[in-house]
Amino acid sequence: MNFGMFTDFHVRQNMSQAEAFDESFRQVEEAEKLGIDSVWLSEHHFSPERSVLASPLVIASSIATRTQRVRIGLAVQVLPLTNPLRIAEEAATVDHISKGRFDFGVGRSGLTRYYQGYNVPYAESRSRFLEALDIITQAWTQEQFSYTGDHFAFHNVTVVPKPYQNPHPPIRVALASAETFSLVGKMGHAIFVSANTPIPQLQERLALYRQARQEAGHTGPADIALRIPAYVAETAEQARSEPEASTMHAIRYAATELITTAANPEIAVRMQRIANTPYDDILKQRVLYGTPEAVVDRLQEYQDALGITGVVLEMNYGGRIPYERVINSVRLLAEKVAPTFK
Repeated sequence: MNFGMFTDFHVRQNMSQAEAFDESFRQVEEAEKLGIDSVWLSEHHFSPERSVLASPLVIASSIATRTQRVRIGLAVQVLPLTNPLRIAEEAATVDHISKGRFDFGVGRSGLTRYYQGYNVPYAESRSRFLEALDIITQAWTQEQFSYTGDHFAFHNVTVVPKPYQNPHPPIRVALASAETFSLVGKMGHAIFVSANTPIPQLQERLALYRQARQEAGHTGPADIALRIPAYVAETAEQARSEPEASTMHAIRYAATELITTAANPEIAVRMQRIANTPYDDILKQRVLYGTPEAVVDRLQEYQDALGITGVVLEMNYGGRIPYERVINSVRLLAEKVAPTFK
């Protein structure tokens, strides 16, 4: 199982934007030293109270020069907001700078605020996403190509550089709505799924994904990464109490800020339901908090139920956990949890 650390480049209380960059870069460098397999970068816009991570490819490039071993992934690049040729160039460039340690995670985002800010109609998000992904793949695998779609048109373009990895970096798609599981399964891409969706529902949707993969002729096991908040501590009480304030901040933020810009009614309903859930129930259903032994047991349950091949762990859910506690949690994860699954 691949153990990945997700990072938002949070802006904590009383922290400047410069300090937010410095602390997050230190966290990534420490994660590599501790043995974490991969780091994953989010993408946020117009959220000064939350994150400074508006340009994940720029950040990925910097991480590539600061590290030697860890893989660097996007979770995710919001494709409908971009010019796909520019993204193809920049992502291939990061692939070279990292010497092939780059993973191209993509999605649409369920937040309309980003689209409103970029003046892109959210109603076009799916068609723009599919066109952009098709264009990027062609740009990476064809010497010269032309394309005509509903949103983009290019004539005899040659994208340089081509990726370092052959034929291109691994592509991983974030899935949320039920109808996209079969669609992406047919395309054969690896996927992210969220622990916010109940396990029985995920099992049903992953069955559709696997069936579509198989019917489309994609061989080999499905590559499924579970994104979930995680916190590991020496005692059960520490694992419960130390991330509580940050976790509840994240949930309140989702309820008050994100729910108003959620495009999918399913997402809005889910956020509202989570916002009304007591902390003890959150611990049982939505997060991966505990001693190393407890976290191993929970991860084994997820692996058995869903067939996951990796995890993308949000080690500072809410962004309010002190840096030293986050690093201690990452250390326990790397030393006492991950080896069980290698």
